Amino acid sequence: MKFGENETEKEHVTVEKELIRFDLRKGSPEPLKDQVVAEGQVELYIGGSHHTTFLCSISQAKELAVGHLVTEGLINKPEDITSLEVGRGEVHVNLTKKLAARLQGKPQLILTSCGSRGLKIPPRIWMNARRASADLSIRLNPQTILKAIVELNSRALTFRRTGGSHAAALLDDDGEVLAFSEDIGRHNAIDKVIGEAILKGIDLRRSFLASTGRLTSEMVVKAVYAGVPVIVSISAPTDNAIKIAEMAGLTLIGFARGKRFNIYAHHDKVLF
Repeated sequence: MKFGENETEKEHVTVEKELIRFDLRKGSPEPLKDQVVAEGQVELYIGGSHHTTFLCSISQAKELAVGHLVTEGLINKPEDITSLEVGRGEVHVNLTKKLAARLQGKPQLILTSCGSRGLKIPPRIWMNARRASADLSIRLNPQTILKAIVELNSRALTFRRTGGSHAAALLDDDGEVLAFSEDIGRHNAIDKVIGEAILKGIDLRRSFLASTGRLTSEMVVKAVYAGVPVIVSISAPTDNAIKIAEMAGLTLIGFARGKRFNIYAHHDKVLF
């Protein structure tokens, strides 16, 4: 792959704004300045044609693009990308001829609060369910799972400054962080850490994903497409997310906070 400079990394992820704060204990409003998370836009072009618009935090644009291609099932491996260049607010990707022909269609708009499109369960999730369920390439003890949440929260500097972002991390079986990202969208944050891991050559099958976001069906599909065997969140799952995780052989863990967590699917990857 050919990589251009990631110019969007130079953009600020927060901005300072003037506001009025009212505190009932003080009884009167007061002016002050505070940090607000910045919302931007990144355009993804494939083979010269506009494919996707992300409403996101303008950082890690290269990782966002690569991760999105993987977690949406558009590519299987980094070798499917023949070149990748990043300009200001734009990512230009060229794929192998076979893949490029499959992706001809209307552009997508990726919002900060929802998935890329109406959910259709990819056929290969059902086809690979039995194999994925039997794959125990990673086994986690409870302390490692809880450590992941501590790491996630400690690295979420943008959230602590603004309260307006989601965080995601990819970790190994010792709970060491392999990739980390923050974004105004939980989907974008996951795409970024997957993209970073892909670019680093990390074996996703021997890692697990931690997120601050709600575990909905499309979040689980992203993890399955990437080949991640375990996903952990401080938040709740939905019923469809649990169903897909059960069928796909993915271990789904929610409400990981303090000294507890809930396992909703495939507890066999957790060592008690």
